[in-house]
Amino acid sequence: MQRRAHLLEEQQALVPDSRISPKPLLYVGICIYIVAAVPDVLAYMLVPQVVCSTVACFRLVVLTVLAHLFLQERIHGREIVGMALCTLGTAACVYFGPRPVSSSEATADKFFHPQVTAYLVVGLSILAILLFVEHVEALPCCRKSVPENVFLFTLPMATGLAYAFEKVFNTQIGFLEQPERLPLGLLEAPQWTSMLVAIGALGLLDFYLNLRGAKRMPVQVFAPLAFALCTSLQYFQSVVVFGELQDLPPVNATISVLGACISLVGALVIRPPRLWLLGRELVDDEEIDKNDKQEKVGQGGTASSNPMLVRSPGTGGDALDSEMSSNYTE
Repeated sequence: MQRRAHLLEEQQALVPDSRISPKPLLYVGICIYIVAAVPDVLAYMLVPQVVCSTVACFRLVVLTVLAHLFLQERIHGREIVGMALCTLGTAACVYFGPRPVSSSEATADKFFHPQVTAYLVVGLSILAILLFVEHVEALPCCRKSVPENVFLFTLPMATGLAYAFEKVFNTQIGFLEQPERLPLGLLEAPQWTSMLVAIGALGLLDFYLNLRGAKRMPVQVFAPLAFALCTSLQYFQSVVVFGELQDLPPVNATISVLGACISLVGALVIRPPRLWLLGRELVDDEEIDKNDKQEKVGQGGTASSNPMLVRSPGTGGDALDSEMSSNYTE
């Protein structure tokens, strides 16, 4: 809906007398996007992280098909290969992967142990350092003290960490007993309340970093990098931190991990990071397609002098790049 609203806005710019207003469709799309966050939170409370993150990769397959059917965005050979890999990997992880465990069993010996605490302390410390580096240029005494290339690393990394740590608390809160009387019951369950606050705070931080990334970096670079980092971290959290695969037979665990990795690779094949766009804020989508074609025949792409971002319904990319960035909305 958001993508369709932007297409209507472009048509309105070409035909000033058009009575079609894209605003209602845009607002409805944003509202649905926000409401969809609720079942996403519930899913991480009930289903192992490795399965949830793998299914998140498969969402790109669904979005690619919908963009082709309703927005007339072309599907190329690379996207078809990525969709096949993503579908195969997701199916393997869902079928052979871990199943939800009971609350009492998880609370007793899996999810509330010093390993999780140590992981969060170290990880949140790294996130704080990355956020300081990312905003150090706001200090008058530190302006231009950090090379520009450093920000190309800190911003996607901080975004991936914020989203992944949010899912740590999201998973843990699912194994705590929910307060009976809300909202007064929040005061009687400080652990449950603190995790709910952490989920909200990290969610807002993730939203802010996605908006910042969309402004400071080409979305065709930022969105895939942040997506790959947060998904990889969730795999690590599932396997190493929470040990969600330790009760599986070795064959099932191996197939599950391979399936998750194949699903992530497929998602990145569908929408790979356009690293050649680094250092440029706005890029013509037609130039991206032209550069891809030149790479296939062994030719080098040329930089565009067009300072405006041109979105064409036939080139695709915008809907997929927006989806890979967890909270980015145009």
